[in-house]
Amino acid sequence: MSTAENCLVIFDPEMELLGEILLQDGKCSQINLNQNGELLLGPHVSDWQTHGLEKINIQHSRFNESEGDVLYAENQQLRSEGFMKALTDWLLEHGFSHLVLPSGAMSAFSEIQRMSVSAQKKYELALMLRDLPIEQLAAGQGQ
Repeated sequence: MSTAENCLVIFDPEMELLGEILLQDGKCSQINLNQNGELLLGPHVSDWQTHGLEKINIQHSRFNESEGDVLYAENQQLRSEGFMKALTDWLLEHGFSHLVLPSGAMSAFSEIQRMSVSAQKKYELALMLRDLPIEQLAAGQGQ
């Protein structure tokens, strides 16, 4: 059975790179933050490693003759299937952006990060990279 590898790349509100989260079959396998990422996200990551990331869920329920929505909190552990959804929701709620790139795109992404262009332009190039068919990414690896 093969495993799917991706990388969730995190950006601050100004589109500066903060770090990457390696994903194995949609689950967190490793977190790598740069210096700014450590400052902005490090304390949260430490808490998530210990307690998990709280995710608020809504469930429609019926009680006797009335019905309504029930809100409940559930902590998602880093290696749980629900963690990535909880994380992407948390990032958006806190003003961060993210992209999910296939592992085959990461060497090209690293090259983009070394370019002397604005953070916004690097983000736009990463968006284009994200949208390339995987076959084109694999073909570029051998060059």
